[in-house]
Amino acid sequence: MGLAYGRKLGSKVGIGVQFNYNAIQISSYGNSSAINFEIGTVLHLTDKLHTGVHVYNPVGGKFGKDQEEKLASIFTAGLGYDASEIFFVGAEIEKEENQPVNVNAGLQYKFLPQLLARIGIATNTANIYAGLGLGLRSFRLDVVAGYHPQLGVTPGLLLLYNFSKNGNE
Repeated sequence: MGLAYGRKLGSKVGIGVQFNYNAIQISSYGNSSAINFEIGTVLHLTDKLHTGVHVYNPVGGKFGKDQEEKLASIFTAGLGYDASEIFFVGAEIEKEENQPVNVNAGLQYKFLPQLLARIGIATNTANIYAGLGLGLRSFRLDVVAGYHPQLGVTPGLLLLYNFSKNGNE
């Protein structure tokens, strides 16, 4: 579970931070939790070209009675291009602690201003995903599903709320 906050720092830069509560529960082994944070920034190079960096868990977080299980740190840099008002393409390079470099790439298409669809792939596991987003005033609800060759289908749900007065910022 996470709680995030983002803010514009002028017309070209945005920054965000998220605090996470991670919990594990395994029968016969008990349960454990850890708290961590992540931070990122987006730079709008032009009206259509954007770049950003993101750091997840930079100071570590550990699970278990003896604090032996560690949450990995992840460093990401990406580039996105708004080909038009309805079509976006993006890619990122991701380095997770003790893992090989991964490239994530995806496309997003807006059928209507309130309805969008997206697809993407992660190269290190050939993990593919797809999702639909529905916007209503200041809310957006995204339903997503990913497919991993060994783990199968993983569903997801995202609820976003825009606190700006007009819902367009």
